[in-house]
Amino acid sequence: MIHLKIDRLLGIMIYLLNRDTVSASALAGRFEVSVRTIQRDIETLGMAGIPVASTQGVNGGYSILKSFKLSKQLLSEQDYVLILTALKGLCSAYEHRGIEATFEKLLSLSPDGVDAEQNIHLDFSVLREGFHVRDYLSGIEDAIRKKHVIQFEYTNAEYVKSQRTVEPVVLTYKWYAWYLLGFCCEKQDYRMFRLTRMRNLGLTSAAFSNVHNNIEELLAQKNDHQPYFNIKLACSTELRIPIEECFPNSCITEIGDRELLIEFSVPANERGWFGTLLSFGSKVTVLEPTELKHRLIEHTKDILEAYLSHR
Repeated sequence: MIHLKIDRLLGIMIYLLNRDTVSASALAGRFEVSVRTIQRDIETLGMAGIPVASTQGVNGGYSILKSFKLSKQLLSEQDYVLILTALKGLCSAYEHRGIEATFEKLLSLSPDGVDAEQNIHLDFSVLREGFHVRDYLSGIEDAIRKKHVIQFEYTNAEYVKSQRTVEPVVLTYKWYAWYLLGFCCEKQDYRMFRLTRMRNLGLTSAAFSNVHNNIEELLAQKNDHQPYFNIKLACSTELRIPIEECFPNSCITEIGDRELLIEFSVPANERGWFGTLLSFGSKVTVLEPTELKHRLIEHTKDILEAYLSHR
């Protein structure tokens, strides 16, 4: 309880340092306590020597005297700009009060005006994959921190459902989606689980039975085991920009004046890139692999038959 109050007092001080005047009700909403609790916290800050001023009226509230400064000598101004830019981008991708609190702390320590000097804005809101993924991120992160086992229903890329009991190790965003690397108790091995394919997540109180070290190495190993397609496409030069947008890591070779050879690798079990290829229709030709050409043919036939049967 004392730890929570100290964190709140520090948070209030930093929040006020970053703003001119904040009302008691705004602070109460921010820190999820009553106005009376905020008033007591302000009194505590004053007793600790923090010069908090109180103003009355419609625009009144609390503020910290401008003469009060924290040490800002650890990093250069450019360091603060880069760190704050990165934290803002992370906030846009992932709702987490801890990230917001860290941003506030860094902002309070940075030189005046640094927040306004950022000339790069990172918007990672595309990383948000829906309400259930947002809730799962929070729950799984809590389980990782507490080293507690989780349970969920999982549907794999072949649409096969199974019940999983997992020791969650780390959350990672890759292949355009959030994944969990965890130790699967049923398989007795590490597995990657895509959060959008999880349902009925259950957070248990059961502790881990294993010690999970070298997380970076574990992630690298799972990446190495991910099957990939090495794809070769042919298309006209007019499609260069759309191809570069959809497959930014592709190698592009000009064949004459009007044709391009496109080469890239994609995770074989993911579906996003397959849909992208279909969207180009007859404007691109798959040269390799043969397996992919057959898959596109069969998929196109299924689509055609489905629409013809409903005419």
